[in-house]
Amino acid sequence: MSDKLKPDDLTQPQRRQFIQHLVRAMGVTTATALVYGSNLNVAMGYQIRTNAKDTAGVLFDQPMMLTLKHVANTILPRTDTPSGADLDCHGFVDNQLFRCHSESEQRTCIDILKDIEEYSVNKYQLSFSQLDAQKQQKTLQSLEALDGFNKFQKNQFTLLKSLIIFGYFTSEVGAKEILRYDPVPGGFSVIPLKENDKVWGSLAYY
Repeated sequence: MSDKLKPDDLTQPQRRQFIQHLVRAMGVTTATALVYGSNLNVAMGYQIRTNAKDTAGVLFDQPMMLTLKHVANTILPRTDTPSGADLDCHGFVDNQLFRCHSESEQRTCIDILKDIEEYSVNKYQLSFSQLDAQKQQKTLQSLEALDGFNKFQKNQFTLLKSLIIFGYFTSEVGAKEILRYDPVPGGFSVIPLKENDKVWGSLAYY
């Protein structure tokens, strides 16, 4: 599909630069874990689905997919570029976890989604997906600030959040407009960043 990069879109030098951008944006430990082995090829090969939130995934059931869609939308809201949900980052996470990550990491993401949902119901008497955008943002900010959540849950959320952002980076929009790729025939070529250029822009907490 035109809205996802393909494995063959990047030459080896371009791929190295792509990973360097991920390192600058996400840190070496997180970026290395995300692109390890076949992870990057699987990520680029994912086909965006427009109805991912309406059906069960390979790992998450349908209610969880809906929650994950709203989490992705909160972390990466729509501005002058599509949101994380617009680019099916929720479907991406489901596929990437199932194909590339351990059962322990899968359970980590399932558990933190359940905890986010439980927090929302207890605090607002509504599912996370039913909250308005401000309350969804406040819920995730509370998680980051350890307000009603513990450090273990915050660490669980870090994995989920990094996968959502990784999904966005491997979309065509993320590559062209966030990581400074310039489209050319045959794929994308990398425009080097200046010393103080920003690599990633979203909510302050993310």
